[in-house]
Amino acid sequence: MEREILKLEEQIVAAILSSDVEVLDQMLHDQLVFVNHLGMTLSKKEDLSPHITGDLKITGLVASDRQLQLFGDTCVVVVNKDISGSYLNQPFDSKLKFTRIWKSFNGSWKVIAVSSVPLHVG
Repeated sequence: MEREILKLEEQIVAAILSSDVEVLDQMLHDQLVFVNHLGMTLSKKEDLSPHITGDLKITGLVASDRQLQLFGDTCVVVVNKDISGSYLNQPFDSKLKFTRIWKSFNGSWKVIAVSSVPLHVG
């Protein structure tokens, strides 16, 4: 199962980089809860919106220090990400720690919750 989750993690990163809304829509549960790095709670629709409008463009994403823990039909992935790109045409470069929770629904894994917090390097 760990290998399957790691493959899904690679697929979701590729979908984020290319703003592939169709793939993201399939991977995210309809009742997704996402607490972003600003402390805002976003729905699936709100999370996908900047990808749909083109307001968010991710040009670089490097993952490191990934940890994975299985709990039956649920998996918690914690990973550091260096992300660069632009939002509303304003460039950004962020270092964030993501916690992504995957749950299996009849053999199909979906992301049910995500949280991201800033990493302060110094």
